[in-house]
Amino acid sequence: MALWVVATPIGTLGDLSERARDVLGSAAAIACEDTRTTRKLLGAVGVSAPELIAVHAHNEAEIAERIAARAADEEVALVSDAGTPGVSDPGVAVVAACHRAGVPVRSVPGPSALAAALAASGFPAAPSAFLGFAPRKKRDGFCREALQRPETLVVYEAPTRAGDLLGRLAALQPERAACLARELSKTFEEILRAPLGELAAKVAAREIRGECVVLVGPGEALPAPRAALEGTALKDVARVLADRWGESRRDVYQRLLEWERE
Repeated sequence: MALWVVATPIGTLGDLSERARDVLGSAAAIACEDTRTTRKLLGAVGVSAPELIAVHAHNEAEIAERIAARAADEEVALVSDAGTPGVSDPGVAVVAACHRAGVPVRSVPGPSALAAALAASGFPAAPSAFLGFAPRKKRDGFCREALQRPETLVVYEAPTRAGDLLGRLAALQPERAACLARELSKTFEEILRAPLGELAAKVAAREIRGECVVLVGPGEALPAPRAALEGTALKDVARVLADRWGESRRDVYQRLLEWERE
């Protein structure tokens, strides 16, 4: 049988494809981020809900192998609450487990805030870097590291923190082009593009609602503070980066050793 990775609407119900509807209607089970959200979606499109299996950030690692075993014998669909599974949503571990088990993985493409925002921004998608959701803590370090990249940058952000993120980015590179895409595909969709300094000022002066995608256009990379690391032991660098990235010092140290050898 197979695992079907199905994209679902990010705002407008009509964006669910007929193929996605057919796959969801014929699946023996649907692995979903929130069973309540998926049950509402199925009811809205007239599909009888099969068995729904909750797969979220807190249980995906534990349940992935079981879903893969189920997909080896039956057709199983994988969805997130909105958009494409695995793109900043649960699903990566389930898909990887199916590949390891030799279970065919099939894609039912469709809505994606990442693709929609890139297309509407007017910034080149190749090369680009998708940075997922901006962290709630250590945001200055996140912004500085992001702007050290010269390609198009894409970041997901909550509406209550979008102004803060744009302000921090603008403080570092106010002239670099940027775009805020919010409420994508919904009634009050809005796409604003301007230099970071100007865009940050616009957003700071108003209330922002709806899920947001912040994009920064290609430009001159912000210089990395290399001088600060000169003469610093590799273990000390690993300690600082591990705290910033939220990873173990040992893993970061090993990664730095590999980079040094390369």
